[in-house]
Amino acid sequence: MDVEKIPEPDENSKNSWFSYIKNVYAYVKGAFNKENAGEKSITTDEGKERHPEEEDTAHVNAATNERQEEEKGEKEEIAYVNDTSTEEEVEKPVIASTQADPTTILTTPAATTCPPRSNPWATCTNPTPEDDTKLAEALTEFAVEFYKAAIQNEKRASNFVFSPFSISVMLSNLMLGTCGETTDRLEKLLFYPKGFACVHKALKALSKSEALTSANAIFYQPEFNLDSEFRNLTWEFYQTKMSLLSNNSNQAVLDINAWVSKHTGNKIKKLLEDLEPDAQMVLLNAIYFQAKWKTLFKLKNTKEEEFYRPGLPPIKVPMLTSKKYPVASFFDPYLQAKVGRFQMFHNMSLVIIVPRSLSQSLSEVEERLSADVFKSVMAKLESIHFKPTIVSLPKFKVDSSQDLTEIIGRMDYGFFFDANLCGISPDKDLAISSAQHKAVVQISEEGVEAAAATSVSLARSANFFEVQQPFLFAVSRDGKAPLFLGRITDPQ
Repeated sequence: MDVEKIPEPDENSKNSWFSYIKNVYAYVKGAFNKENAGEKSITTDEGKERHPEEEDTAHVNAATNERQEEEKGEKEEIAYVNDTSTEEEVEKPVIASTQADPTTILTTPAATTCPPRSNPWATCTNPTPEDDTKLAEALTEFAVEFYKAAIQNEKRASNFVFSPFSISVMLSNLMLGTCGETTDRLEKLLFYPKGFACVHKALKALSKSEALTSANAIFYQPEFNLDSEFRNLTWEFYQTKMSLLSNNSNQAVLDINAWVSKHTGNKIKKLLEDLEPDAQMVLLNAIYFQAKWKTLFKLKNTKEEEFYRPGLPPIKVPMLTSKKYPVASFFDPYLQAKVGRFQMFHNMSLVIIVPRSLSQSLSEVEERLSADVFKSVMAKLESIHFKPTIVSLPKFKVDSSQDLTEIIGRMDYGFFFDANLCGISPDKDLAISSAQHKAVVQISEEGVEAAAATSVSLARSANFFEVQQPFLFAVSRDGKAPLFLGRITDPQ
């Protein structure tokens, strides 16, 4: 072959470049062989003799192998880029309700390998009180860490709320289809103790309340083959409803929104605005919370009072007031804050944490807050009797949405970027392309007077618990696990 006759490579084709290199090398090899046809054998490093022709072949093989390795690396790099491209931010779904909160995960095809799976949760018959305590502590740890990570993305003067319970249920449901390292990382993210076999049944037990309705669903493409074991487990623990995802994305959005509306008392009418065209599966959790006060806040006692905002003029807001409302309260010297607990039916409580004075900002309390401090506060509230208290509590409604991939990434786990979900399907690997959450909590006068309040009548004098500046709040069950956690900086 004449070197001038070797065709030029196509700049955009790796195969064309590879052929060009082979042809050039073949030309050089031929020229070399002609010049050294009579040359003696060459001694190799191993001490064996090899003919120059064999030496040239070895060079060709080495060059070919080297090029193949380069191409392999390029392909791996391209595959990596393609995988991470599914992490691009999509429009956040709108997920809202009065004291309701849904969470959604969208999944798209990706490339992973599936190691052998196990079902450690099969050993749990019924959760024990110790299991309930483990779960409450894990939810508290996760709630506080998520809160501190989330407020970094929130404006200092913004209202904010989320449900650690809802997020934990959704991720625990997802955990039924994770494998290997992904399962370990997910357990660490949720602060579950290693080998917590009863975690799913404990979550299921916690959701059983007349004040709390939790529903789960999976919408998936008709051609998508869900693993039978995953189907069984997600039904056993979370009663997850399986529904086909329409190939028409507009119809799929309508179907999902209809399901959410139905399972949140028609309080949430629109969960998703749109759906990614390549979404294979949508995992949903919706929680509807509605609890009445054990002691009624009388409508006639709701008054317009001043609410003070740091650096801004005070505003007039509707305040729930009472001269003898039963509250368990104390002053926490570490947080430099007043803490109060208001009773609801079905063992639910509203906990308020408000700075001690108007000169102290809420951000100072947030900086001091930790999981251990929060657990200590909740434990102390359990030991304090309810006493008649002069109360001023703003009416408020708060809703906010969070991008879970961003916040959890800020928690240094990066779980959503390379999660191995091969346990969900035997023939299609998945990657999480979107994870959104929104919660709504509303506090008003609605409530039912308790049939008896013996602990209240024993007190001789009234305490004061006036909330007239930005504050933290939590809704908890049995004074332990927080179902909702948030802050109010402006009740309007």
